[in-house]
Amino acid sequence: MKKVIAGLVLVQEIVGTILLAIFFVAIVMQIAARYLGVPLLWTEEVANYSFIWAVFMGASVMVYHRAHFSFTFFRDRFKGRGGAVYSALISAVLLFFTLALTWYGSRVAWTFWNYNWITLPWMKMGYTWLCLPIAGTTMSIYNLFHIATEAGRALGDGKEASA
Repeated sequence: MKKVIAGLVLVQEIVGTILLAIFFVAIVMQIAARYLGVPLLWTEEVANYSFIWAVFMGASVMVYHRAHFSFTFFRDRFKGRGGAVYSALISAVLLFFTLALTWYGSRVAWTFWNYNWITLPWMKMGYTWLCLPIAGTTMSIYNLFHIATEAGRALGDGKEASA
């Protein structure tokens, strides 16, 4: 299971990196077009929507690495089983938010599925907002993985390294 999740994280890192590169290229093209006086209206939408996707893919990866939310005051005070229980509790709280992101993100994507981009009318807005349920689902998977890992630590000797 750990290898499958690591593969999923890798895919999200690659997708996020590609989308950040698209964002950067679109911005450079937009700057060059303005300097040259050539209208490239679509670059703004491509930059905005690729950035949105990159942010949500990166947010999912950060949830996996537990680099998003951290109350170090408490985390540093709990060791062993107490630390495992605390980490599992934090992951469980985050799970409620990520499940809500999945549910409401799906509704947003579905609602706007047939809306079109302004400058590229053949592109559907649903694809743009599909990043919400994808990020919510992967964040939920990562939180469930963390909960299972920490539960194993809490039930075991409590000294194993967390994932």
